[in-house]
Amino acid sequence: MSETSASAPLSLWADGPAKQRILDAIAAMTDASSASYVEPRRRIATFDNDGTLWCEKPMYAQFMFLLYRWKAMAAADPSLLEVQPYKAAVENDFVWFSDLYAHLPDLLKGVGDAFAGITPDEFDVEVEAFFAAARHPTYGVPLHHLTYLPMLELLALLRESGFKVLITTGGGRDFVRVVSEEIYDMPREAVIGSSSVIEYKDGKLIRGNTLGSTIDDGPGKPVHIFERTGFTPAFAGGNADGDIQMLESAQFALLVHHDDEQREFAYDTDAENALALAEKNDWLVVSMKNDFVKVFGEART
Repeated sequence: MSETSASAPLSLWADGPAKQRILDAIAAMTDASSASYVEPRRRIATFDNDGTLWCEKPMYAQFMFLLYRWKAMAAADPSLLEVQPYKAAVENDFVWFSDLYAHLPDLLKGVGDAFAGITPDEFDVEVEAFFAAARHPTYGVPLHHLTYLPMLELLALLRESGFKVLITTGGGRDFVRVVSEEIYDMPREAVIGSSSVIEYKDGKLIRGNTLGSTIDDGPGKPVHIFERTGFTPAFAGGNADGDIQMLESAQFALLVHHDDEQREFAYDTDAENALALAEKNDWLVVSMKNDFVKVFGEART
């Protein structure tokens, strides 16, 4: 379960403008006399996952999961050694992987093929085994233990304030669902994300090898949110350019800025446009260095 404090609202946030602005926004959205009031059925709060709720550096958790799987597939079938993304995985060619959008067709096919033909329950077992064994390359702790405690406090406060809180991840929906209850105290159905086609065959569900819908990134995020809820978000949080459209669609937008090289990582890569738009659109930019009293749990502070 999340390691948050119940002593005061957002007690793991430093007292200051950012914390106050969040508290004021939630208060206004839940005050029927406020011009910013949001009726209960429209109180949708959506958050990106990687880099917004848990650590995404030096590489995405799901990317580590896929690398392991692709290497195993290439070992079992040597013909894949000259096929991407298996070739890059085996050779640890992170230059090839660094430009995801240039290689998106190969990557999407690789993602689809990695777990095609198995049931969702079998996929869950694979993910559970990965999280049980995998360790963060810098901190040496389980990957899913590196959630940002102040953000978990915020999720809890929003739920207590009558918001329907959802995770909308550009990565795999079913991957995050496996740990959503443990680390976010959120049910599986609260996770929106990219997903493979699921088919019903011979009395059971089977994962396909193609993407079930548009990727849950960029313009895909507000589309998926609407498809799930029937509304655009009242409150949204992200950290990168892939979250721009979701933040634009929200009444209140929060952007996590990774500027704490001591306790986490400092980087603006792939967030440059979001940071520029935050200033233009008056989105709240949260400084991890200045606004988070604590970043991680006891395993890593």
